[in-house]
Amino acid sequence: MIVVALVVFYASRSLFQGLLLTLEHHIPRFLGALGAGSMGNSCVCRDDSGAEDNVDSQGRQTENSRAHIPEARSHPRDPVRPPRRGRGPHEPRRKKQNVDGLVLDTLAVIRTLVDNDQEPPYSMITLHEMAETDEGWLEVVQSLIRVIPLEDPLGPAVITLLLDECPLPTKDALQKLTEILNLSGAAACQDACHPAKHRNTTAVLGCLAEKLAGPASIGLLSPGILEYLLHSLNFQSHPTVMLFALIALEKFAQTSENKMTVSESCISDQLILLEKWTDNPDYLKRQVGFCAQWSLDNLFLKGGRQFTYEKVDLTNIRAMLNSNDVSEYLKISPHGLE
Repeated sequence: MIVVALVVFYASRSLFQGLLLTLEHHIPRFLGALGAGSMGNSCVCRDDSGAEDNVDSQGRQTENSRAHIPEARSHPRDPVRPPRRGRGPHEPRRKKQNVDGLVLDTLAVIRTLVDNDQEPPYSMITLHEMAETDEGWLEVVQSLIRVIPLEDPLGPAVITLLLDECPLPTKDALQKLTEILNLSGAAACQDACHPAKHRNTTAVLGCLAEKLAGPASIGLLSPGILEYLLHSLNFQSHPTVMLFALIALEKFAQTSENKMTVSESCISDQLILLEKWTDNPDYLKRQVGFCAQWSLDNLFLKGGRQFTYEKVDLTNIRAMLNSNDVSEYLKISPHGLE
C-alpha cells in the first residue's frame, strides 16, 4: 500500500508540474490576444463615435444652410451680377422670374452701361432667353407696355434694346399680339390721363415695324393698328404719344405697300396741323412739329404743298449740316441747323 501511494503521489506531482509549464506558455498568448481584442473594440467604438460626430456635424450644417436659405432669398436680386454665358446641352433653362421685375431691373441698370464691350445685365439676358418661345416673347412685350414709366427718359431705349436682341417673332406670335392689344381708334382715346401705356405701345409698334420687312410688316399694320396710330396724332393725346406714333408710322412706311396705305388715310392733313409746332417753345411739342414737317417733305407728300427747303430763308446762315455725310437715322431740318 505504501509503495502504491508513493507511485500515485509522484505521478500526480509530475502531472501537476507539466500542467503548470503548459499554462506558463499559453497564458501570455491568451492575455495578449485578450488585450488586442479589447483594443480593437475600443478603436471600433472610437470610429463609430467619430462617424456619429460627422453625421451630427453634417446634420447641423444642413440645418444651418436650410436656416440661411430664406434669408438669402429675402434679399433683392442683384441686377448687375455677372451673367452666365450660354447653357450646356444638359443644363436646365433658367427659372422664369417675374417679367415685370426683370424689365424694371434692366431699366435701372441700363444707364450704367457706358461701353459697348460690357457684358449685358443679367436681367436682359434672362429676358432674351424667355423670348425664345412665342409665349415668352408675348410676356416680354406686354410687360414692356405695362411697366415702363413715362417720366423715365430711357424707357424707349430699353424697349428698343430688348426687342432688337430678342428673336424675330413668328407670324402666329404677331397675330396673337394683335389680338391681345386689340387696338383701335377708340382704344387710343382711352386712359388719356395715363399716357405711359400709349407711349410704350407706339414705341413697340415702331420697333417691330423697323425689324420686320415685307409681308410681316404689312400683316402687322392691320386696320385697327393704323386707326390707333392716326388717332394718337390728335391734339388730345400727350405730345410724347404723338411723337412715337409719328415715328411708328414712319417705320411702317419703309414698306412701299404700307406707305401707300398710310398715305391714303389722309394723314397729311393732320401733319399740316402738327407742323405749326415747329417753333413752339415747348421742346416736346417742337419735336412733334419737326417730325411732322419732315414727314410732309419726305414721306407723306401733300399735293400743292411747297417743300419747306424751297421756302426757308438762308440769308443769315453761314454753315449747315451736310445732308450727304450723315447717318441714315438723322433728320435734318430745311435750314440745316437741326
